[in-house]
Amino acid sequence: MNTLVKLRFRELIPAVVAGSVTMIASITLTVVSAWLITKAWEMPPVMDLTVAVTAVRALGISRAMFRYIERIVSHDLALKAASRARSSAYQRLASSPNSALTMRRGELLSRLGVDIDSVADVIVRAVIPAGVALLTGVVAIIFTAILSPATALVLAIGLIAAAIIPPLLAARGVKTAEARRAESSEAYLSSLDQVLSNQAALRVRGEMPAALSKADVAARSYSSSLEAGAKDTAIGAASSLWIHGFTVIGVLMVSASLYADGSHSPQWFGVLVLLSLAAFEAVSVLPDAAIARTRAADATRRLAEISALPESVSLELRTASDQPVLRAENLVYGWDSDLGTSNLDLTFGSRHEIIAPSGTGKTTLLLTLAGLLEPRGGQVLIDGTNPSELKNAVLFSPEDAHIFATTVRDNLALGAPEATDAEMTSILEHVGLSEWVQGLPDGLGTVLDSGADSLSGGQRRRLLLARVLLSDAPILLLDEPTEHLDTAGSSEILSMLASDELPGKRARRTVVIVRHVR
Repeated sequence: MNTLVKLRFRELIPAVVAGSVTMIASITLTVVSAWLITKAWEMPPVMDLTVAVTAVRALGISRAMFRYIERIVSHDLALKAASRARSSAYQRLASSPNSALTMRRGELLSRLGVDIDSVADVIVRAVIPAGVALLTGVVAIIFTAILSPATALVLAIGLIAAAIIPPLLAARGVKTAEARRAESSEAYLSSLDQVLSNQAALRVRGEMPAALSKADVAARSYSSSLEAGAKDTAIGAASSLWIHGFTVIGVLMVSASLYADGSHSPQWFGVLVLLSLAAFEAVSVLPDAAIARTRAADATRRLAEISALPESVSLELRTASDQPVLRAENLVYGWDSDLGTSNLDLTFGSRHEIIAPSGTGKTTLLLTLAGLLEPRGGQVLIDGTNPSELKNAVLFSPEDAHIFATTVRDNLALGAPEATDAEMTSILEHVGLSEWVQGLPDGLGTVLDSGADSLSGGQRRRLLLARVLLSDAPILLLDEPTEHLDTAGSSEILSMLASDELPGKRARRTVVIVRHVR
């Protein structure tokens, strides 16, 4: 079990006990029913059957009741484990933001969503069923041994074979298919997130059809991957049936040979045969348990990447000079492959603009310049130091920076916690949001109930820029600062950013802007 999905042994006991009691009630129901059927065949007085009839009714009710309790306890355990795992994952990611940025959004969504669910699902589908099968199998073998040691040996061999062979066969095929499913899942989530998060921009650029086509291909690939391994799953299920059948035949033959000498009653014979049938109910779910465990193996490995992140950043950060110089020397940037090479030498106060088509790695370059993503080659230096070792030297403003469902004032305070209302009002005027704020019910104290959805695309972009200008960072890296603005608004913002004196905390800054080709 992954360290994120922490599970203590004592937490499993109630669920395993509840599941075992359910199975034992089912086996006992079969045993009592077998005795009742064979005894009734002898046509004894009705009063001799009264206790057995009542027991059958009681066991039928109790089995359903214990099954309900087992489901509640096991699912509650799995949901609590998933909740703890997500909390732990968020804490690790929050304490190591630079490390977290080495994962793409689709990868993070997959890990925090599907992967944690898969590992938590193992509790319900694999861990608890395995414990129930073990405990129930031992009880069934002991009870059978009391009636007939030879029959108990045959049953034990059959149960052990059914607990090992079918799960191995089922897991073998799923292992190959799971690698394909995980890759397809990340691609599907990434393409879906791209369409949902950037639908307005994609429509404006005319890129929506291509994005939808890519998402459709990813969805089909993901759907196809879910069906992979079905053949091996079927083989595992079939092998379980064959082992079950051979075991019952073996029990029948041994019991019949012992019954033939006349030393045992028909009830003894009927109980042994039907008991062997009922005992396999607990192990019949183990192939599915093996499939769930195998599918969660890759998820466990991927979650281990988050578990391995340091719990806190121990690096002693240095303070940059008041007029830092930004240099990129043969900088190779990218995620899984090289997206480009950059050489920059920006003295303090410089303006640098990068205009390129979407998908060419502009945002990746800014992440690397900010020290949030490790270079694939070359180096980035600010006053001769790695940006990740400096504090408050660089501020990267991503295109998808978050707008929180709180007040306008609180959203701006993310850039400058100590900024006054007068400073915020002045900045909002420079970015063209003065009239908008004045029209709000409570001005800066107005709550944006729906976060970013409370604003138009242009208002959101201007508010994010105001947040950046309120900060005191000497180097600003701006990702698409004019996105969603009309031609006049875009020219106004670019003209302001190109001026020698900027509004806000610092009049002089180094500004790097990336924009896509319009």
